[in-house]
Amino acid sequence: MSTTRRCWMFVGALVLFFSQPLWAKQPITPVFYQVQYQGKTAWLLGSFHVGKAEYYPLPAQIESAYQHAEALVLEVDLRDPNMPKLIQQYGMQPQPIDSDTQTVLSNYCRTIPICSQLAPLSPWLQAMQLSVMRLNQRGYSSDYGTETQLMKQLGQRPLLALETAESQFSMLASLPVSVQWAMVRDAITAPDSDIDALILAWQQGDATALAKISEDELREQGGEEMLQRVLWDRNRVMADGILRYLKQADKPLFVAVGAGHLVGEHSVIKLLQQAGASSTDCQQQHCQLAD
Repeated sequence: MSTTRRCWMFVGALVLFFSQPLWAKQPITPVFYQVQYQGKTAWLLGSFHVGKAEYYPLPAQIESAYQHAEALVLEVDLRDPNMPKLIQQYGMQPQPIDSDTQTVLSNYCRTIPICSQLAPLSPWLQAMQLSVMRLNQRGYSSDYGTETQLMKQLGQRPLLALETAESQFSMLASLPVSVQWAMVRDAITAPDSDIDALILAWQQGDATALAKISEDELREQGGEEMLQRVLWDRNRVMADGILRYLKQADKPLFVAVGAGHLVGEHSVIKLLQQAGASSTDCQQQHCQLAD
C-alpha cells in the first residue's frame, strides 16, 4: 500500500477516500464478525473512516447487531477534547523538504493557493490535508464515515476506545522523515486505480485482498519493522482492549475498527482466537443476535 493509503486506514477524522460512483450504488458487504469469549459477545465491523450517503444504511445484519449492542467501541474517541492540543504537539513539526518532494509539491500547488498554508505542518499532516483536499473535491465527506454514522446512532450508550488520538499521532510523527515526505508525494501523485482496489476490497468484504493491500506494500515501504509498528503492534493493543471490555460487559459490544486490522494472519481476529475466543464470519453465514 502507498504510504498515503496506509494512513487512510487508521487516521479517522483527517482523511477521505475515493470510490467510483458505480460502486456506491452496489450493496456493500464489509468484513463483519461475531466473537464470543467467556460467554460474552462482540460484533466486529471493518470500517472506513469516510464515505458517501449511498453506503447507508449498512446491511440489515450489521444494523440489527448495533441496535442490540450495549456499547460502541472505536479505535479512538473522535470527540477527544485534547485533539487541537495534540495536533499542535505532533502535527506542527515542520521538517526540511527534499528536492523531489519540493518539485512535486510546487507543481501541484500552482493551482491550489491553500497549499501555501501547509508549510508549518509536519510532513505526515501535510499528506493528510492534501488527501482531504484532493478527495473532498470528489464529493466525499467524513460525515459518512462508518464511525461518524455509528456515533450518530449511539444514543445514551457509552463510547469506548481501543487507542488514543495521541498514540496514533505520535506514531505518525515518529515515522522517518523520508517516509513522511513520501506520504506527501503519494497524496498528490497516487493514481486513482490504487485507491479503487482498496475501496472495492472493503465494499466486497474481500479479506484476502484487504490483507494483501495492507501488508505487501507496508513491507515494501519499510520492511517487517514498518509492518510491526503500523499494523501488528496496534492489532495487539486492539485485541487486548476488546478482551478487557468484554470481561466488563453485561451485553454484546459493537466494535468498529479499520478493515485492515481484521484481516491477515496477524489480525485482531487471529489474536482473539489465540486468546481463546471463537469467531464467526457473518458475511459467510448469518450470525444470530445474542442477548
